[in-house]
Amino acid sequence: MIKEDVKVGQGTIIFHPGLVNLYGCVIGSDCKIGTFVEIRKDVKIGDNVKIQAFVFIPEGVNIEDGVFIGPHVCFVNDKYPRAINKDGSLKSPEDWETVKTFVKKGASIGANSTILCGITIGEGAMVGAGSVVTKDVPPKALVVGNPARIVKENIEHY
Repeated sequence: MIKEDVKVGQGTIIFHPGLVNLYGCVIGSDCKIGTFVEIRKDVKIGDNVKIQAFVFIPEGVNIEDGVFIGPHVCFVNDKYPRAINKDGSLKSPEDWETVKTFVKKGASIGANSTILCGITIGEGAMVGAGSVVTKDVPPKALVVGNPARIVKENIEHY
C-alpha cells in the first residue's frame, strides 16, 4: 500500500505497488523499490537509490543519492526498544525515542545486514552481507561481520 502522503520522484519504479508499505516518506527520482519493502514516515530517500525486496526502513533514517540496499536489510531506530512502560502499560508512539541514522552518497549495504540506530555509514562505504553495524562506518571503508569491523579502507565503489 502506498499512502497518499508519500512523495515519489520522477522516474522512480515501485515494482509491485500493492506489495509494499510506504507512508509519510519522500523518495527521490529514478529509484527502484522492490517487493515487500516498508518505508515509514519522515524517511528521506535520495535519487538513484536501489532498495531490494524485504527491506525495512523506519522513522529516523536518511538515505542519500546512489545508495544500494540489498534484500532483507533491517534498520533499527530505537536503542532500547520495549513493548511496555515501567508501569506495564503498552507503549504509544510518544513513548519511543527515535534515534537518527544516515547512509551517505554511494554507500552499499549487503543482504541481510542489520543497521543499528545513531550511526552514519560514510560516502562510498560498503557493508558486507549479513553484517551487524553497531558504530559509524568511515567513507570508502568495507565492513563485515557481527559486529561489523573494517577489513579494507579506500575501496573504489564505481
